[in-house]
Amino acid sequence: MVFNKYKLLLTVVYLFEMTSSFHKVLQLCEKQCFVWPVLGNKDSTNFIEYFKFGFAGELLKNNIFQEWLLSMVVNTDENIFPYHSHGLTATNIIKDLSEPFLYVKKLSNSQLPFGIAEAKQEIRGSANGTGQEETRYFQPLQHTVLWSCIFARPGNAMQRFYQWQHQRKIWWRKFSASPGRFLLTDIQSGPDGQVVEIKAEFPWGSETVETVRFLGAKVFENVEGKERELFEARDGRKKVMPHVIDSTISLEGSVLTFVCDAYDEPLFLGVPRQMLRFHRKLAPYKASFSASSSTASVGVELSQLALYLTKQLRSVGISTLLLPDITKKSLESQFSRNDELGIPYTVVLSDASLKTGIIGLRSRDTTLKEQVHVTGLKTYMEKLLKNY
Repeated sequence: MVFNKYKLLLTVVYLFEMTSSFHKVLQLCEKQCFVWPVLGNKDSTNFIEYFKFGFAGELLKNNIFQEWLLSMVVNTDENIFPYHSHGLTATNIIKDLSEPFLYVKKLSNSQLPFGIAEAKQEIRGSANGTGQEETRYFQPLQHTVLWSCIFARPGNAMQRFYQWQHQRKIWWRKFSASPGRFLLTDIQSGPDGQVVEIKAEFPWGSETVETVRFLGAKVFENVEGKERELFEARDGRKKVMPHVIDSTISLEGSVLTFVCDAYDEPLFLGVPRQMLRFHRKLAPYKASFSASSSTASVGVELSQLALYLTKQLRSVGISTLLLPDITKKSLESQFSRNDELGIPYTVVLSDASLKTGIIGLRSRDTTLKEQVHVTGLKTYMEKLLKNY
């Protein structure tokens, strides 16, 4: 009991120190079961220990991961192979990747370039007790690292580094409600190589969302003998040491980034209304249902129609939310809930739908409804969600 009160006190202190816009985002995250930060304290330093995810947050997190996998493994210029080491620490290329490197090198006939990608749990080396209050939420102590690495040819490695950082910036912008907020920093040179960060600009400041590094062949400087031979590959017929480029993202930080990016308060009848403008590829649910009925018996029929259409949409992989109160609440209250969940499309049913087969398809972003026949809903939704 005392422990829970202490956690509550920490939360109150944190919320007091935050900007109002970020506070609203966290409140909406809790209300609609996206994510809850779990707070910790060590040596009088407050920090975010880890995130707890609700049903909407789990779906959002999975969608972000799948899009990262598609971008970094499936749709790439090089062959990049997924790998999982079951480790709990940051990836060490020499120590942790010798086994997968050898397999990938053999599969690639020793010819560069090729790469490895991994999602793994990490515990940060230090608590996130410094910096602005909001930034600590983007850096939980326990988080999932999305790491990818290219072993490039020495001759074009630097060019690939420039190309990759721009591709990664475009990836963030592609899914953003405000693409201009994602920017590349200037390249910084350090003892390990060159580093560039992708940052997201918010009202309270900027947050680092991804780090891209050019390590070159420095990671192999202290490697000798047979171990060095293991990491040797070929550039054409010539034996060379690969030049390493890698990218690091926090999955939990990405969830919070896209929630903050999607948050909006448009005016509705002169009153601000909260909503999340998720990209349709990231939205936890792509569609939901609302209905207005003149009688209880009509309400039952509309609920049955909604269930039938839900099954159709789900059969082609469209994540659809169907709640039992669609005929019991006002349309506006249902629209408001769906907007807060970031659902791009709401299927609107009415008495006329049972007679004519015509339903409304409301867009979250425009609030406009277009007419669709029930027989064409599945095909039309597939077309809407197919493209980025």
